[in-house]
Amino acid sequence: MRRLTACAVAASALSIASAATAGIMPAASVAAPAGPLSSYCDPSASAFDPADVPPTGSGPVTVDGVRERSLTVDGVKTRLLESGRRGADTAVVFMHGSPGSGADFANLMPQVSGRHNRALVFDGPGFGLAEDTWGRPRTIGPAVRFMSRALQKLGVRAVHLVAHDVGGGVGLEWASRHPKRLRSATLIDAGMLFDYRHHNLAQISRTPGAGEAFWLQINRASFNAGIQDGQSPSRQLPPEFTNRLYDDLDRETRCAIIDLYRMTDEPEIDQLARDQAKVFRKRERRPALVIWGKRDPYLPVRHAEEQRRGFPSARIEVFEDSGHFPFADDPARTRSLIVPFLRDALAEDRSADRRRASGFSRGGPPGSG
Repeated sequence: MRRLTACAVAASALSIASAATAGIMPAASVAAPAGPLSSYCDPSASAFDPADVPPTGSGPVTVDGVRERSLTVDGVKTRLLESGRRGADTAVVFMHGSPGSGADFANLMPQVSGRHNRALVFDGPGFGLAEDTWGRPRTIGPAVRFMSRALQKLGVRAVHLVAHDVGGGVGLEWASRHPKRLRSATLIDAGMLFDYRHHNLAQISRTPGAGEAFWLQINRASFNAGIQDGQSPSRQLPPEFTNRLYDDLDRETRCAIIDLYRMTDEPEIDQLARDQAKVFRKRERRPALVIWGKRDPYLPVRHAEEQRRGFPSARIEVFEDSGHFPFADDPARTRSLIVPFLRDALAEDRSADRRRASGFSRGGPPGSG
């Protein structure tokens, strides 16, 4: 097993006692928290709220060309970021990871949207500036339904998916249920995870008692240190990025992460990958771009090449010095790959639409041309 992140060293004595039994945590000298940890994820247990997380979260996004508004889906109010043509039914849809929010991709959005399409991203329930969703199931089904109903409400027909981390699992599962609507896929340390194995953070979070104690004891300093795990010394995550992630890491989000890991088993993730690949490879020429950090400590780089099991013509780019967040530790290279890829995919999408429209005008069958 790999070494634990610096975050893990900050875990409480109670966490150490629980985790040491499973052999997953080294010793540390931190005072044990007071109070029953079984109530950590009780909405009313405000005594456990992290003191150094601002109550308003990370605040609004201020990027030229990006519009911010609220979106309510299934009674859950969340933040929506948009750029480009208002109401366009073709959209570049970004799906963020955990931890993360739509703000992760705000700087990219204006560069992949314009008069023909829009770009959008919403904060997933329990993350970013979405309102609290205590007790909401964190399995793949509810997340996919939320995405589907959000796109329906926004009037999005054709999707060019850009996904990171768990956003890839949700986005690809949605796409496997609506394959004709997926026009291209850009996967950043995300995708079909064949023979997936839970990483250290997942194992700790899945362990009752240890998971609660671990997340209870995380503060800004330990988070900012621990999230650099896997990063090259010469390519660290910028503090403005890590601090923004932490600003949104309130107790409800921490409990969402705990639930996410506990409700998702390794065989389920592997089976999802196999089922999705069967659907996607039926259209071998669907454009796909895969970006992966070679130093990713959570999702090993071996998964990058495996994306060709669903997207045979995928272009794969491995960032030698990057960890789990290539878009944050090497934004220039990420941008240089994603922007031209999406512009080409969007142009081909428009050409295909024109060919289909021409077929209709000549009395051809749906989808002719």
